[in-house]
Amino acid sequence: MFEILKFALSGFWVFVGFISILSTILYFPMFVINRILRHRNIRKWGYPPEHCDADGDFKKEESKE
Repeated sequence: MFEILKFALSGFWVFVGFISILSTILYFPMFVINRILRHRNIRKWGYPPEHCDADGDFKKEESKE
């Protein structure tokens, strides 16, 4: 583990490449988890919520005149 950190900090462009690869690798599991949770939430509560319009934007309050 220490060798990987030592290599990643050996130079600026090595560091940039290491961070790019690391963020790409970590993006996909987070994307999958996000989609699973979003799917469960929409199945449970429906879409759009009552306080939103069909686009998901907040509804404008109607004036009572």
